[in-house]
Amino acid sequence: MRRKFIGWLSRQVGAVPVARAQDMTTPGTGRIYLPDLEQPLKIRGIGTQFTEECMVGGLLVLPSVGGRSAASSEIAEVLSDDEILLKKEFKATTAFQQLTAEAAEGKGTTFKKAPKVDQTMVYDAVFHRLNEGGCVGIFPEGGSHDRTELLPLKAGVAIMALGALAANPNCDLRIVPVGMNYFHAHKFRSRAVIEFGTPIEVPKELVEQYRAGEKREAVKSLLELIYNGLLAVTVTSPDYDTLMVCISP
Repeated sequence: MRRKFIGWLSRQVGAVPVARAQDMTTPGTGRIYLPDLEQPLKIRGIGTQFTEECMVGGLLVLPSVGGRSAASSEIAEVLSDDEILLKKEFKATTAFQQLTAEAAEGKGTTFKKAPKVDQTMVYDAVFHRLNEGGCVGIFPEGGSHDRTELLPLKAGVAIMALGALAANPNCDLRIVPVGMNYFHAHKFRSRAVIEFGTPIEVPKELVEQYRAGEKREAVKSLLELIYNGLLAVTVTSPDYDTLMVCISP
């Protein structure tokens, strides 16, 4: 939203700005490495200042390799200036190689860190839009990719729906699954098919469960409903003609 043309265009179409931790990375002091393969969540530093530079909920980000997106993991606990616990281990082979490398500068690799991002303002803006009768479009997989199959859904879409209904049960919110089927994705003006599924009405019991503080359980149940709705309109097909046969009533 801060970029001149893209920001202006986003505001014109009513986009809700979302802060990403990856956009706020800064170089960390020292180097990090994986000292024990049996404890992949514990990262150790050399000349690091974890207690000053890192925070729980923030990210540790490794250098990108070969133009690929940099590997990152959320910080679960800062133990000391030179020890940190991750929420999830680095699983990519490249990340593993970086963390176990031996270089002239020392063990492991340089790194970047990012702060924890508070998305309260984002959700407040979404709730306001929905309560006014507006529509919010979201890619619930939480990232962009060019594969035709669905990836696991992130919790945001369910939190938005349940939060809006918990604040205003009469806002008549519906979730409309939209399938995107396409061929030759990297070819200019290639053909794409958009299919709208049956609107999903959020069960009242999930809204009550969310309001009662059982948010994790309510979000998980709603995500399953949304995922099944998306599966119904996401048909993997080798070509356009086959797709038309599959989705025609």
